[in-house]
Amino acid sequence: MTLAASPVASGEISTLVRTPRWPRGWVFAAALLSLAGCHSGSPTDPDVGSPTDPDGVAQPLPAAFVMIGTANSTESDGSTVSCVLEFYFELPTEPRMVPEGLEYDGTHGGSVQRTVLDRHGNGISLWPAVAGEAVVRSLPPDRVEIIIPANIGVESRFWSELAQFEGRFDGRGQVVGEWNCAPFDLDEGGYVDTRFTARGSWAVDLPS
Repeated sequence: MTLAASPVASGEISTLVRTPRWPRGWVFAAALLSLAGCHSGSPTDPDVGSPTDPDGVAQPLPAAFVMIGTANSTESDGSTVSCVLEFYFELPTEPRMVPEGLEYDGTHGGSVQRTVLDRHGNGISLWPAVAGEAVVRSLPPDRVEIIIPANIGVESRFWSELAQFEGRFDGRGQVVGEWNCAPFDLDEGGYVDTRFTARGSWAVDLPS
């Protein structure tokens, strides 16, 4: 991961940015939203309107969707942590049947921000852009797994927490789950992020 750091001034937030490497042909948010229909020709009934069948059969997922998440915490010393993620997923191919349900190969992109401030309002903000492969599974009766292979087995707790998301269909047109916004484990050049994990939630709006 390549990070570029801006100078730190008293009372200001320092920012580190990871340069994105967008996959060729990546479709950005506006286009993704226009593609948010379900895959056709899946191994299960493509005409079922709900994400999972009442009998527990995994159903197709949208060809594209957006995940939005937040996480916040206030620590005992007055420090605060605030995090936001916005990931876009494309699932361009038909799913394959696996023993657990349906599995899709796809891509993801977007950004995630982590800001840590002390009680005086000084601190650091990290805002990397992300892009890469993704694997998404629809599992009966109501589960969704989203896996980002590049984050599996990394040393940074921040990225490790973004390796796999576990969600559930909530019956109200969303897939919802929880996530941890952990430290980047960064301590170099005056930039330090080694403490405090904020727990938060994420959601995916499904097409009606």
